[in-house]
Amino acid sequence: MPLASSKDVLLKARAEGYAVGAFNLNNMEMAQAIVTAAEEEQSPVIIQASQGAIKYAGLEMITAMANVLADHASVPIVLHLDHGTDYKQNVKCLRAGFTSLMFDGHDLPLEENIAVTRKIVEIAHAVNLPVEAEIGSVLTIEGLLSDSEIAEIRAMNIPAQFEILRKKIGPTVEEHIARPEEAKRFVDETGVDFLAAAVGSVHGLWLDIWPLRVDRLQEIYEATNVPIVSHGSSGVLIRREDAEAKGVELAPGEGSLLDAIKVGYTKINVATALSMEFNKAMLASAEKRPGEKDPRKLLDPARKAVVAKTREYIRLFGSTGKAETAKSGSKEGLGGGMAKRGEE
Repeated sequence: MPLASSKDVLLKARAEGYAVGAFNLNNMEMAQAIVTAAEEEQSPVIIQASQGAIKYAGLEMITAMANVLADHASVPIVLHLDHGTDYKQNVKCLRAGFTSLMFDGHDLPLEENIAVTRKIVEIAHAVNLPVEAEIGSVLTIEGLLSDSEIAEIRAMNIPAQFEILRKKIGPTVEEHIARPEEAKRFVDETGVDFLAAAVGSVHGLWLDIWPLRVDRLQEIYEATNVPIVSHGSSGVLIRREDAEAKGVELAPGEGSLLDAIKVGYTKINVATALSMEFNKAMLASAEKRPGEKDPRKLLDPARKAVVAKTREYIRLFGSTGKAETAKSGSKEGLGGGMAKRGEE
């Protein structure tokens, strides 16, 4: 089926109380794996291109891959621009065939962020494309800690990791959380369809130990009444009941990813977790077959690992079985065609 609109997918998800995974593609194998998992789970899915992916593959290649995947799929597939840099890039992605846009102006003064976002919304809505924008700041762990600090913390046991992270980065993360009154003004003045509002997540974290300010998220959703987008989801605490086991002491107003889905999170971005799963499987394959001349023999296990990880997230977000009915007479599903792709 043709590429779907994120607006159709996400409004349905919000109305029915589940979230849709937005997974970053870094190469062909990861894109195939994401869609294969969505097919297996009969779930809508968003594949998104980061700035790194656009630089690596180019817009034409990314759009071509997405269209081929969607054409063979029986579930809704959205192609989304992740962390769009400016007005011109959004125009280029619109013209290239993306079905969902984003402008990330979180580091701009609020007035300028509103002005640029509104301009992008105007052109996008003219051709029925939805737009996501960001307020507050979802910081990166690399921007908060040095490489040596990260290595030192990761060598500790999990409770000690959380304690040190809470002390070292907690206050800074809290300062960058979005405010409900600004979120309402932003949505009212831009007409944006979805809002990536920072509520405490951090890009690049690990071990699923970091809590979210679920109370602030609920206030933002109630103030704006638009689906809220999660950035930096890979290291977030998944379930409230996992907190004690991981040595995470929740403060008042804090909660887990599943708590956040209940009160507003509708699009959940996942990048780090899939990339790490891919790399781990690929490196393990290379270690087992050091003389292998065919890169496909190393990449296929990595692709399968991403299928399994993506499937876990889809089930977690509650979108299994939420796909629209497959079009009659569709081509062979991607999952069926994937079985032979590792062969000569």
